[in-house]
Amino acid sequence: MLVTTPLKYAAWYYLPGYATRQLLTVFHVAYARIFRRPPPPPGTPAYVLHYRLTYLLFAIIYLIYNLYDAAATMEPNYYEILGLSPTADENMLKSAFRQFARRYHPDRAGAKSEELFIEVRDAYDALKSPVKRFAYERFGPEALNWTQCTTLREYVRHGLLQASGFYIVSLSSLIFFSFVNTSSTVSFWRYIMLAFTAAYELLFLLNPAPSAASGSTFSSVLFTDPTSATHTSFFSVLWPHRVPYQHVRFLHTLWVLGCFALSNVAPVVFPAPPAEFQEKWILNEAQQIAMLSTAIGREANAHLSTLFRSAQGPRTGTPAADGTFPYPGEHPPEGARPADGVVALLAQEMEHLILETQMRADGGPLKSAMENAVERRRRGAQQQQQQHKVGNGSAAVPTPGSARKERVLGYVRGRSRSLG
Repeated sequence: MLVTTPLKYAAWYYLPGYATRQLLTVFHVAYARIFRRPPPPPGTPAYVLHYRLTYLLFAIIYLIYNLYDAAATMEPNYYEILGLSPTADENMLKSAFRQFARRYHPDRAGAKSEELFIEVRDAYDALKSPVKRFAYERFGPEALNWTQCTTLREYVRHGLLQASGFYIVSLSSLIFFSFVNTSSTVSFWRYIMLAFTAAYELLFLLNPAPSAASGSTFSSVLFTDPTSATHTSFFSVLWPHRVPYQHVRFLHTLWVLGCFALSNVAPVVFPAPPAEFQEKWILNEAQQIAMLSTAIGREANAHLSTLFRSAQGPRTGTPAADGTFPYPGEHPPEGARPADGVVALLAQEMEHLILETQMRADGGPLKSAMENAVERRRRGAQQQQQQHKVGNGSAAVPTPGSARKERVLGYVRGRSRSLG
């Protein structure tokens, strides 16, 4: 490998910052020569912007390098060793193995090729079986040693159990780091990346058929059926002779590198606001809530004052109010309280309103009985009004608003009209 795996991952914690400081020094020298003015001093907004952009640029370059390293050091599959495409049939496999045996047989190439020859020969014997070929292409060379599996279902079940180990360890690690670093702003995105990785791997392992192109319409964006004659997916364009298990391993590497990159780049490029800013923001939100509470209280007082004034009159044994609808925000004098009769009447009307609303919401026979009673009373009121008009010598012509003038079951139809 170009860089050993532990060092490659550990370098994310110190290399981007160190390289950014060096690159930023060179950039500021060029900046002073090109623009003929001194570079921004450390701590200024311009310097912080330059540092973030340089850090992001180096992180992207280093991520691309790591991905190239992972792709370049991927072990070749048996098709690549034999010089074949994954779509090769049994005759092509037989012909390619014969050519391979002529070149790498221990009697011709020496003892140094004996191990490779035995490995490829055993793989060739296994790949002649469509079921074992399916298992090898999706789960790697280890699948050829699963002697307890004989059918396609058994291979798939055992392979998925083996693949779940990666996600159990990954999920446990994410949960652990989430508890250790509760202030991390990228924990959520690491879980999302792991979910997408699992979805693509599962889709890729289960969708293709072992001997013909998959007939499923639910195909992956990144992968394609390796037994299909056409390769149009992204990974197949990059590596047309690779098989699914290699793509899955590269996908695992991509997730691990993405987690390291995200954990180190996000706090620098998108830093959390300082504590002073958070305190000011919380104080401003508290002031906004206090202002809204005051406005709501003022509006509620205005409505209560309106109700109390509308209840003044002969029904409650209190003198009539000067105005039925006061101006919004008008408050009663200090220490003043409405008459007991007004409060009792409003409380009774509120109870009727709550009962009627509850009965309408509950439904059932009670709702139907209430609606029938309301309709009978409304019709009775209309008939009484018509008879009264006929007795006075006027035409019995019902008016559209006559029904609304009757108070039904104590429901407050108007603030002053129903209680006046």
